[in-house]
Formats: sequence, C-alpha cells, structure tokens
Amino acid sequence: MSDELGLATLSEVLDPIALVKHLRGVSRAPWNGHAVEEVRTRVLKHYLGRRCTLDIGLRTSEGWHFLIGKVYRKDRSKVFQMMERVQQVGFGPQDEFSIPQPIAYLSSLRLLLQEKVEGPLADEIFKAGDEHSRAVAAERCGLWLARFHALAPKVGLVSYAKDYLESDSMQRCSQKITKVGGHLADKVARLLKRLEDASSSLSSVEMRPGHGGYRATHVILVPGRTVTIDLDTYDVADPARDVARFVSALRSQALAQLGSIRMLDGAAEVFLNAYLAVGPPDVKKNLCFFEAASCLKRASHSLSRSLPDGQERAEAMLDEGLRVLNGKAR
Repeated sequence: MSDELGLATLSEVLDPIALVKHLRGVSRAPWNGHAVEEVRTRVLKHYLGRRCTLDIGLRTSEGWHFLIGKVYRKDRSKVFQMMERVQQVGFGPQDEFSIPQPIAYLSSLRLLLQEKVEGPLADEIFKAGDEHSRAVAAERCGLWLARFHALAPKVGLVSYAKDYLESDSMQRCSQKITKVGGHLADKVARLLKRLEDASSSLSSVEMRPGHGGYRATHVILVPGRTVTIDLDTYDVADPARDVARFVSALRSQALAQLGSIRMLDGAAEVFLNAYLAVGPPDVKKNLCFFEAASCLKRASHSLSRSLPDGQERAEAMLDEGLRVLNGKAR
C-alpha cells in the first residue's frame, strides 16, 4: 500500500508496534505518559503520492485517545510549525474560532499528529439543514476566515494574483476542459479571455495569510467552537481568493447535491456579509476575478469525477464564472 501511494513511511505508521515506539517521545501526548496498550489505525483519505490522512486510536489504562495523523511524501515540518503559531495567536482549543491543536511532528515518519475534533462538517449542514441552520453555519464560516486573515502569521509562499492564471493547476484545469471539446471548449475559452482581461486591472491589496483551500468540507462546527482543518496549503495571498473559493464551492455543492446552483445563494450571502462585516474592506476589489477563476477549477473537478452528469455540471460552473464577470453575481 505504501508503495502505491508513494509514501515510504506509511507501512511503519500502520504497524502498531513500530508506531508505539515512535510515540514514546511525544511530549504533548494526550495520554499523559501512560503506556499504550492497543493501536488502531484507519485510512480516511489519501492523495496519490502526496499524503495520507489517518484516524489513529490509542488505548491506555485510562481509555481510548483519538488523533488525526497525516503522513507526507516529503518533509512537512513547517505545517506543524505554522499550526503552532496559529493556535498561539488566538486559535487554541479554548477559543471560539480555532484549528485542531498540533500535537507532534515525527520527522522520521513524516507524520503530523493533531487533535481529532468531533462534530458535523459545515457542508453536511448546507446539504441537509434548514435555512436557519445554514445561515448560522455560513456566518460562523465567514467569521472564522475573517479572524484568520486578521490574526494568523504571514508565513509560507506568496501567491500573487497576477500569476494565478499561469499557475500549473489553472493550466491543467483549462486544458482538461478544452480536451472535451464542443460547448465546454468554447465556454472555457471565453472564460479564460474574460479572466485575462480582468487580471490586467486587478487592484493592489494588502496580502493576508491564506488557508489555500477554504471550503465547507474543512469546517467543523462544535457547540461554542468553529474549527477549520487542513491547513496544508497555507500561504500568503489576496484575501479575496479564500473568500471566493468558499463561495464557488457552495455553488458547486448546491448544483451537485440540491439540484440547482442557486440553492445555497442565501448561505453564500450570509457568509459574505459576515466576512465583510469584520474582514478587510478591500476584499471586494478582486473578488469577482477569483470567484470566476474558482468556477473554472470547479468545472474541471466535475469532469475529474467521471460522473454521468459531469459535463453538465462543468458547463453550469463555466456559465457561473461568466455570469460573475458580467457583474450579475451580486
């Protein structure tokens, strides 16, 4: 399995005896020095050749302790260091807006250990909740992001808006859609041209700490605590990018799960208003550009899943991107 995933240390992490030996030196262990009597690991998600996320259960004389582990292909100790800095500036377990608490980074295993937070994901509420619960979830998501942009340290690579369309990921997304041909090829060409035109007039804004992949699947809603996970792609960027990605992900979720791209417009509006109420005022300047670009990426993702209606979803997301740039989104 580890060879297939390109993760040389995964087999050792999945070996209970080997893992226990490595855990003995963890100073922040929630099991407080008690001997680990049993280990259970379960793969939650893997990204081929990049990382694997695990649910790790450790039983001591005091009972079970559960963690989330991430095994990386390359050293990612900087993720752990960044999480430590973030939780120290107001995102600790006692704070209303927080992140999973970092426990340890075992460099020999390239394994990040962090708190396992139990609670529903925001996207589950957007899928099955009523309008009130969706609004509450959207507000909490908006406030978390605004606080993160305001307080988190500016660390990591700087992602400039002017380079966004030339990035490898955007190039791969547009090429994937173009290969389908027909209406999709025509629409992605139109959207790219509009994005290129828009990029030439982007406003200069203060760069902020970036989550890099902020969306409802990354937000856990616990009573009294809003927790955002997966900070692996942290960087420094225009804050509009994180805001736009959240909104475009909501549009995509509404299309896929609720039958209409407009079904979560109310939640999107609450999210934006909550963010704008306390976030940087200049976030609006480049928001349409980033939202339209995110729609293009979402269109590509719809094709990647090989779904029966994947092309229809992709076309709807391209149409949404064009609509945003036409100034009809708000």
